[in-house]
Amino acid sequence: MDDTINTFLAVTGVEDEEIAKQYLNVTNNDLEYAVTLYMESNPPQSAITNHEPEVDDQELVQRLQNEEYGEPEVREADANIHRHETLIDTFDDPFQGPVNLNRPTDIFGSGRVGIFNQRFYDEEQNSSEDPYEEVHDEESDDQDEVLVLDSDGEVIETERQRPQSRRRLNRTNRMEQLTSTQRRLANLFRPPFDIMSKVNIDTAKQQGRRDKKWILINIQNFSEFSCQVLNRDLWSNSSVKILVNENFIFLQYQHDSPNGASYSNFYSIDDYPHIAILDPLTGERVKKWKDGIVPTPEDWIEETNEFLNNFSLNPGSSNPVVTHERKLDPDAMSEEQQIEFAMKQSIIDNRDKDGSNEDKSFNNEHIQVDEPDVEIDQFDSVESREHTEPTVPSDSTRIQVRFPSGKRIIHRFLLNEKVVTIFQWLKFILSQSDGSEYGIGPNDRFILSNISSKSNKSLLESLDSTVQETNLKNASLLIEKE
Repeated sequence: MDDTINTFLAVTGVEDEEIAKQYLNVTNNDLEYAVTLYMESNPPQSAITNHEPEVDDQELVQRLQNEEYGEPEVREADANIHRHETLIDTFDDPFQGPVNLNRPTDIFGSGRVGIFNQRFYDEEQNSSEDPYEEVHDEESDDQDEVLVLDSDGEVIETERQRPQSRRRLNRTNRMEQLTSTQRRLANLFRPPFDIMSKVNIDTAKQQGRRDKKWILINIQNFSEFSCQVLNRDLWSNSSVKILVNENFIFLQYQHDSPNGASYSNFYSIDDYPHIAILDPLTGERVKKWKDGIVPTPEDWIEETNEFLNNFSLNPGSSNPVVTHERKLDPDAMSEEQQIEFAMKQSIIDNRDKDGSNEDKSFNNEHIQVDEPDVEIDQFDSVESREHTEPTVPSDSTRIQVRFPSGKRIIHRFLLNEKVVTIFQWLKFILSQSDGSEYGIGPNDRFILSNISSKSNKSLLESLDSTVQETNLKNASLLIEKE
């Protein structure tokens, strides 16, 4: 048995080695810290015995969170303050337009602030100005007049100082009330404030295009222990920080925050933590780590460097085609496909149950069931790519494209170029705007048709045909939002 575990058991009086391992794991094998944390969480009169059920790391963190976020007897005045702040956070001023999703609640959610749900303003509480300070606090509108007197008591200078807001004072008081153990725990699981960008995804895309940086996004659930481990072991690594700062706009959202929920609605997430890389030009998710798994710093750095070697944001560069995992939806299958799919799943289940005992079941090797065909979305398979107009007029033609906003663009293509080239160019054009210029956004699906033709069918069906074969010479095309 590990000497550290023996010492923990001897000091705390606990007989269960698993409990010792859990506390040592949470504190990164710091014996003194683990013992202190256990003593504060388990007073002597309620010490855990060997008859108490085992608790895993996640339950331990959840218990500590409950202790941190537990609602003690709240004074009525405090309850009123809380209601006031909640209304302010969700208020939409009709004269100021929609609220900008760059506030703390839009990034970290509305959960109660504590050791396992920290806010970045703890990092900024000593700064002269807090950009996320609540401007609607009732006492924050007034300024204090400061009189500077000389030795004779005469006024020589008058200054006006803005007092600390109630919210900032509350934060300061909460920090001062933390025990030394709670402070150490807060530092251990502190989110990577120093490398995080406090913006929404749209703003991050604009910054990424300007700075030629990819968007690295991390969706967290502070109730999951693995998310706390991610902050502790990965984002705190100095080599990881350097790689992130040089190449990425880094975003970290709580899953229940407006920014996190918006991301989850657009991209699929199976578990937390979720780590992915987005293309700032197209919004495409070009890299995703396995959900719910915390990679080691070494593995993460190796995979990220491999990605950076293969992908580029430089204009004209050709990036690899990203194959997105598609989940089978039984409801979208035909009855025949559902039967085939059910048979195959049954065969797989029987193999797992029977193992090597093949005499008790029929010979599965003679049964072959084709996996249901999953249709590949042709529109999603087209990547965004810039196009350079050819210089030889005889082998090319001009094509006019009319957008939903009414704007028209005329662009020249070679007659032997395929229709997919037009789609790639259009996706690139749209990725350079915010949607207001063309009446269609960079992530919107669209239908492209030839209004010069009587058939007026979608050109998506002719991706592999050439411009000449599709009769697009001097054509006028119409792009519509799907």
